Amino acid sequence: MKAIHHDKFTVGTLTYDKRGLWLVFFWLMWNDFSITLLEQVTSLTGILMRDRGASYTLMATFGTVGGLLGMWINPVFSTWSDRLRTRFGRRRPILLIATPLFAFSLCAIAFMPDFYHYLMRIDVAAAILNRLSINGEVLFIGLASIVNGLFNGVVLAIFSYYYWDVVPESVLGRFNSMAKIITVLAGMVWSFFVIGYAEHHTKTVYIGVSVFCLSVYLLSVWRVKEGEYPPPQPRKTTNPLEPFFEYFKDCFSKPYYLWIFVGTLCFQLGNQGGIIQSFYLRYDLKMDLTTTGWIYGVGLASTTVFGLVLGYSTGSLIDRLKPIRVIPVTFFIWALLALISFFVVRDKTSAAIMTSLICINQFAFGVALGAVTVELFPREKIGQFCSAQAFFYQTIIMVLNPIAISPFFDWLKFNRGGYLWSSFFYLLAGLVTVKVYHNWKHKQENASDKPTPEPLAETIY
Repeated sequence: MKAIHHDKFTVGTLTYDKRGLWLVFFWLMWNDFSITLLEQVTSLTGILMRDRGASYTLMATFGTVGGLLGMWINPVFSTWSDRLRTRFGRRRPILLIATPLFAFSLCAIAFMPDFYHYLMRIDVAAAILNRLSINGEVLFIGLASIVNGLFNGVVLAIFSYYYWDVVPESVLGRFNSMAKIITVLAGMVWSFFVIGYAEHHTKTVYIGVSVFCLSVYLLSVWRVKEGEYPPPQPRKTTNPLEPFFEYFKDCFSKPYYLWIFVGTLCFQLGNQGGIIQSFYLRYDLKMDLTTTGWIYGVGLASTTVFGLVLGYSTGSLIDRLKPIRVIPVTFFIWALLALISFFVVRDKTSAAIMTSLICINQFAFGVALGAVTVELFPREKIGQFCSAQAFFYQTIIMVLNPIAISPFFDWLKFNRGGYLWSSFFYLLAGLVTVKVYHNWKHKQENASDKPTPEPLAETIY
């Protein structure tokens, strides 16, 4: 929010001195370290399925089924957490329940081929499974990934809101800059020391990372407490469907928010090309996990050097420039780098160079993205609008992936085309976010004409 004086920082009813602020940063940094490792482990699921002959279309179908089952989870839990009031806060109770379920379901993915072969020793189960045209191991991996995705959606969404509830807005850029340094370090640990081990010890990697991250999550949530919140606005009616109608009216009836959602959609469509690019390295250029891990590790090492030298300054600069002005620039740079990659990535060295440049740009993008949300959405309903943003792009990608995107790449049989795909959609995302910036600027100018409300009473954390 704002500084009370030179060494006091506030967010809601929480107030930190410099020491308290650094303690919060310390515990939340461990969360970012863990989240990065978890994201890397979940990325192995696609390789597990692809190695067993799964097509892009089949993999996308599992994603769509999971999306259909989970499409209401984010809106329901996000809006619920906005309105929840307990003595432990509004986000922490949900995290303390969902995180263990997520860790357990992630571990289960690695054991699904064994579970399938166990069932095949049972006559009735074998008779049923033999009638299916799909590879049994792929089927069970896909089903387990769907269940894991449901819990993952809850954990990732609520953790984002948790950060915004406990980190003062005036230092969000610096916080996100430090968080990006930590995530880069976690990525280096994964790339240089873990991913090669996953080639032949998959179960150990899934279990080890899940247990470690579960412990960190629970410890950090226990240590970083939320403040107090004003009571939520009462519902206008007892109609159980009214919250859904109100949700969609709030989030999807205003062009200001729709432009934000479209920009996010273009960004996420661009990310779909990254999946194909990783398969280009593994299957076209014949690189094993140790080699691809080295490539991404070099990229992250370059980002670490950049982050350690200029990371905090980058966060401070973004705080001054405003993240909404920085986001479009990073999209345009990203599009250019993806286009160059299409022409130059042919071996380990060229892949490492381009990955390094992309990772450095991602660093700046991630810092700005982590702070821009509180600029664009109303803080009192930030969970609701973030869930609507995710609901918008996830639903569209969920529909397009199995019927258009994945069949296109199955037909194209040209994994290097993933670079062109990403370049095109990152360019679109940049153009759309330029429009978002102008909308935001117009909204700020109109808000400046209104009187400033009296601030809420503050307490010391």
